[in-house]
Amino acid sequence: MDVFKSFKSSIIVISMIAFVGVVSSGCQQNTDETEDKTIRMIYANWSEGVAMTHLAAELLEGELGYEVSTKMTDIESVFQELNNGDSDVFVDAWLPQTHGGYMNTYGNDLEDLGINVEQVKTGLLVPEYVGTSSISELESEFDTIIGISSGAGIMNATRNAIEAYDLQTNLQEGSEELMTNQLIDAVKRQEPIVVTGWTPHWIYNRYDLKFLEDPQNVYGESEKIHTIARENFTSEYSRASLFFERFSLTESQLGALMDEIETFPDNERRAVQNWIEENEFVVNRWIRGLEPERETVM
Repeated sequence: MDVFKSFKSSIIVISMIAFVGVVSSGCQQNTDETEDKTIRMIYANWSEGVAMTHLAAELLEGELGYEVSTKMTDIESVFQELNNGDSDVFVDAWLPQTHGGYMNTYGNDLEDLGINVEQVKTGLLVPEYVGTSSISELESEFDTIIGISSGAGIMNATRNAIEAYDLQTNLQEGSEELMTNQLIDAVKRQEPIVVTGWTPHWIYNRYDLKFLEDPQNVYGESEKIHTIARENFTSEYSRASLFFERFSLTESQLGALMDEIETFPDNERRAVQNWIEENEFVVNRWIRGLEPERETVM
């Protein structure tokens, strides 16, 4: 009887040790399998991309527990870095046309995480007071089209438009900031001007502007903005990937976000936080159920 009790006690002790070992092992496994905490976001210096990048970064850090680094560069470098794995995510890819060439080159090695904004548009913009209504009617008073950075998709389309419509005009390269400043100055003076433009954009919301008709459809139909990630991002960042799949804004929501950032140009974080406070219902749809798991105290 004593031998049986001793044997039974030994079995209980061994079982308890095994149980503790399994639990400990499980706890260790959960720790080891947690996602990498750093996400590298990359963007070009365009208003909507700046706005969406800072919004996503704020939520990834504040709500989902990631560390986020952001880097601004030209659009060609954006796709090259994603392709090389030097950056993780880009939330401002205009498809199928504006950035279609880059996707044709690199797309097989990238991941499309979904659509952020529906029904976006590019083309040539003029103030409403300008009598011209079509690209084919551009007159000699427009000896220059004010553009942005040379590698932008809209610049390639504009070069094609100049050739397609046999325009006797030059395309001025520069930046979005230079373009908007010249447009604002011309509007104040009520002078004729034509620029490379797109919507959504804060300047389109603040001034009376119009797109010139494009009868040859050089600029294509309306497009969509996508989130593009490097290869294997989804498998390595499951929660962040689901967040980006949910991350979508209406044109008016994005317009309001860009207006906030234009109001606080030196404090993007404050601008983003103001927008988040006004759009809690939208934000909650993006982050629901994605909060980081708390470490279990053993």
